[in-house]
Amino acid sequence: MISSLENCLVADVGGTNARFATIDSRGRLQGVEVLATSDYAGPERAIAAYLEKAELKSVSAICFAIACPVKGETIYMPNNHWKFTRAHLEKSLGVPLLLINDFRAQALCLRDFSEGGIQWLGGMRPSTDRMKVIIGPGTGLGVAMITPDGAVLSSEGGHMGFSPSSDHQMALLSVLRRKYHRISLERVISGQGLENLYWANSVLSGEEVNLRAHEVTELAHEGDTLALKTIDDFFEIFAVACGDMALAFGAEGGVYLAGGVMEKLACFVSEESFRFHFEDKGRLADYCAAIPVGVVTLKNPGLLGCYAALRQALVSA
Repeated sequence: MISSLENCLVADVGGTNARFATIDSRGRLQGVEVLATSDYAGPERAIAAYLEKAELKSVSAICFAIACPVKGETIYMPNNHWKFTRAHLEKSLGVPLLLINDFRAQALCLRDFSEGGIQWLGGMRPSTDRMKVIIGPGTGLGVAMITPDGAVLSSEGGHMGFSPSSDHQMALLSVLRRKYHRISLERVISGQGLENLYWANSVLSGEEVNLRAHEVTELAHEGDTLALKTIDDFFEIFAVACGDMALAFGAEGGVYLAGGVMEKLACFVSEESFRFHFEDKGRLADYCAAIPVGVVTLKNPGLLGCYAALRQALVSA
């Protein structure tokens, strides 16, 4: 049972990186460090490495936000090799352990800490307490909701199917089916999605080139035509998916864009194009036109969400 927030450890664990910090007596993040998950066999090793870097002998409790469903005893992360059980991890750590979905953490941060941390796309602003959706590409694609009364609903919405909205996207889907039996949103809106879209565009252009996401981004900064086209495709598909989420969940309180890939590609976002594809919903175009879309600009939102989860657990104890 969590008895204090002081000297707690928080961690936001994705497919590629694990971000760690501790919480001081005033509820502030301290000693933020980013470790590559591929460097460690599991969470215990990564925690031990962080504690050594931070020169800490122990912590009072731990909250892990992890990029996978959080249910049952065994935790399996589809985008990295970590696999563990709750009981074994808590026993080996010797302190209370709280596990939450990574986009539950993002949503908790949005709910509790977002004042001034949003860059709006378009003139709409949330004026009432309505349903909100937060969606973000990283190694995978996370989705969560915040209800009008402040409850957070986790989901695996990133694994919904990709539905093309143009002839070009139909061609991309056809090429991608050479790689995958099923094309989920995560296959095209994520770090791996950027790689998949670049590869598919290269095939359509008459050659076959595989690049890592950071290489596509670097080429785009240099003005490379294929890389820029790939990023345009990425944001068009992302905007359409965000509009679909808004319709599915009645997100009149706004759709909020987060995630590490969003942060890296933010300079390529065309506000006008994103809003157009977000609102392009036929008979429901006016409905989506009234929904705010914001980019989360807060630093370390996953860690702040872990802190919010620990604070909630302490109050409930």
